Amino acid sequence: MVTLSILSIGFSIISAAILFIAYVFFLQNVNKSWFAISSCAGILLGLSFLQLGHLDFLINNTDVLYSGWYRFWLYLSPTMFFFFSRATLLPDARLSPLLILHFAPSLLNLLDQVEIGVPLIFLIGMGYSVWLANLIFGLRAQRKRFKIEMFFFALFSIIALLVLIIGVAVPYIDNAYFYLFYTHSIGISFILIVAALIVFPDLLDELAEVAKISYAASTLSDVNIKVQLEKLEQLMKQEQMYQNENLSLSMVAATMELTAHQLSELVNVQFGMNFSRYIREQRIAAAKKLLINEPGSSILAIGLETGFKSQSNFYAAFKEITGLSPGSYRKSLSE
Repeated sequence: MVTLSILSIGFSIISAAILFIAYVFFLQNVNKSWFAISSCAGILLGLSFLQLGHLDFLINNTDVLYSGWYRFWLYLSPTMFFFFSRATLLPDARLSPLLILHFAPSLLNLLDQVEIGVPLIFLIGMGYSVWLANLIFGLRAQRKRFKIEMFFFALFSIIALLVLIIGVAVPYIDNAYFYLFYTHSIGISFILIVAALIVFPDLLDELAEVAKISYAASTLSDVNIKVQLEKLEQLMKQEQMYQNENLSLSMVAATMELTAHQLSELVNVQFGMNFSRYIREQRIAAAKKLLINEPGSSILAIGLETGFKSQSNFYAAFKEITGLSPGSYRKSLSE
């Protein structure tokens, strides 16, 4: 059990570093404001230092709940969780001076009575989790797009509930049980986050886009929807704009004389998907025709012709949309 716990701690800390680097340098369309980056750093640092505290317990048998630095990160983490969720899903929300009140739970660190402070902070954390769940549930018109993703959210909710129970039970149980359970809860959470982003690399982008559409004022009030949809179809079907491997939202928007936000909302509302997914579907639809009509062309050639930068990208997108590899799809049609 100790070895497994140490592995969980190591995985959590390494994952936190990788996730922060990916968020800052590689995720393209997420909120990169100072507020978003600071809150991302805050929650990842908080969880990492909590895991270091658990490591101290495992190695030195230190009762870290009575250490000021451990409680500092424990009491700060729910606030950072709220700030990061807000920055990700509501990037245009105004930064009010009243947000500083969310740091009030950190004052619990002044209490030496962890039997009071720890249950309270976990109740506050659950409150933030309910707020986030309600925000995501509010995306009623778009929930069908996130059927599998919702599975991950359901698992997170179960973990959050179990952590709440163990946190509230701190006055009545041996702290060792708390440390071990919390260690593995954080480790499992990182596993779920990494798995979700591997399976759904556009997850944060899509959630942010859908949240903006659901909770912000429409940018299409002065736009002729029918005319713009016809323009978009012409760009895809006749001009085959998707063949440009460097095609971007802003490029298509400029061609249609729309802003990037307007085109993003148009695609999300009319097709129920984000722009990246829409372009992938256009490319795969064209590739399916070529796989049938050009049996002599290689799969790599077809992938490059339809706008994919590499064969691996083509394979991944084709299987994501059709459930088959390009080779299997071509073979199924020839039988």
